[in-house]
Amino acid sequence: MEISVYSLAAILTLPVIIMGLVYVLSPSFIKASLDNDPGKYSMIEPLRGVAALIVVIHHSFFSYNLTYHEHWKPINSAVIDLPQQVINIISSLGGMGVIFFFMITGFLFTDKALTSEGRVDFKKFYIGRFFRIVPAYLFLIVLVIFIVIVTGFREYGALSDYVSVLASWLSMGMTKPYTISSRIDNYLIVAGVLWTLGVEWKFYFLYPLLCQFAKVKVALISLISILLLVCILMLTNFFEGINGGIFLSFITGGISAVIIKINNGRFNYLLRGSALPLIGLIACGSALWSGYDVYSIYSIFGMFIIFISIINGSSIFGLLRLSPIRWLGAISYSLYLSHGVFLFVFNKVVLNGSGYFIPAIFAIFSAIVFSVISYCYVECRGISFGRKLSNGTPINSSGLTTV
Repeated sequence: MEISVYSLAAILTLPVIIMGLVYVLSPSFIKASLDNDPGKYSMIEPLRGVAALIVVIHHSFFSYNLTYHEHWKPINSAVIDLPQQVINIISSLGGMGVIFFFMITGFLFTDKALTSEGRVDFKKFYIGRFFRIVPAYLFLIVLVIFIVIVTGFREYGALSDYVSVLASWLSMGMTKPYTISSRIDNYLIVAGVLWTLGVEWKFYFLYPLLCQFAKVKVALISLISILLLVCILMLTNFFEGINGGIFLSFITGGISAVIIKINNGRFNYLLRGSALPLIGLIACGSALWSGYDVYSIYSIFGMFIIFISIINGSSIFGLLRLSPIRWLGAISYSLYLSHGVFLFVFNKVVLNGSGYFIPAIFAIFSAIVFSVISYCYVECRGISFGRKLSNGTPINSSGLTTV
């Protein structure tokens, strides 16, 4: 088989070790940035780390198949000798990561709305979201343009075509980016991840409407009603593709926030225990083992149980308390955006012909290093600038306050 079980085991574990080594070798100010305050819900940051990491691993199989089999597809029985049920679970890793990201978004902003009873300062909200997302995204675009200049730019007939290509890449996921590289089609140079940014932006645009239902009882009734409607529509195949699963991810994240408010710490001993995440893992694993899609009701239900436990403080048997997982959480946004570029570079260009493991591990190492730099020098400064701007503090050209 082309991918050995040993390579699979190594790719699932070595990135955590790599993150630890990068941290140890980093200067003190970078360590201080990575050791940020986890906030009110301490397990969400490491959950982001796990979500980003499994998306990266998932796309390493896609990149390998594209390089050697000319198809962008997940791990399968043609490249690894494992039972099909196990392959079903491994091939669902990327979807699981995306679903957790959407659940986190739904949870955090529903929690924010409920805490403020809908009285959200939307000017601050949109400024904050803009400077949280856009700086790292633009840094990614600089990286992509540099790579395609070195490896080969897709040639177009007219100047207007190049303008359209650049505009599509600057749309931040609101439109599908056009092919920019001569070596890889569409926007697979970034592993096709930008569509999720478009989904996030749509959620932000709807946020003022959602805040109109920011009373706990009203939110609970509304979200459960929408949940039941979406489930019925999914069972009748109303939605196209994975759209139903995307809706369900945000809704279950929102319901989780309502449950937190209702619970108010009374059942934390139960929610934080080992039983609940185990039930969720069994439910989700059983659905995937049986062949259900990761975006199905059954899989998301299991992930919802896991998520409820995590936001109440469960570390999932200690996994989320590992420092490298927490550091991966800090850089998760940049890692999510950039990993596809490095998979492209090492599979298609630098180490082409070297099989699966060596290009994959070099790509992951490079993506982690790049993401640490992006997080410390771009993301943190963008977030700080956005906070100062939204608070009305005068800012000079260096981005520092003038008072």
